[in-house]
Formats: sequence, structure tokens, C-alpha cells
Amino acid sequence: MTPAEIAVLTALHPNHTLTAPQIQQSATLTAHRTRTALSHLESRGLITPSNPRSRYRITPRGQAALATKSRRFA
Repeated sequence: MTPAEIAVLTALHPNHTLTAPQIQQSATLTAHRTRTALSHLESRGLITPSNPRSRYRITPRGQAALATKSRRFA
């Protein structure tokens, strides 16, 4: 998992539903890195789009992955 992906999961944890621009601002990433991280995380089932489509939410699997990775970087 990349630092950008961890930053996105952190922005969405524990139960935030945010748009890509909100995630970008919270995670202090560029638009490109945010979109890439969102795409990779969604394809692995760590985040899910919510209604409307432009918002994202962390999944239980994403929360578990974040907990595991956070301990490695602490």
C-alpha cells in the first residue's frame, strides 16, 4: 500500500463519506495522486463509492488494512 493510499484511508476513517476534492484536501495530495489512490483502493475493495457516486466511504476491509498498516508506520 502506498503512502497516498494510506492517506486516503486515514481521511475516510472511521466513518467519513467524502468527495474526491475533500479527500484531496484532507490528505494533502495532488488531484492525480488522489484519483490514482481512489481507483486502486476501490478495485481492492478497501473503499466503496456511495450515493451519489462522487462520494467515497471506507469498508470494513479497508479499516482492517489501515489498522495493520498504521501499526507498521507508528
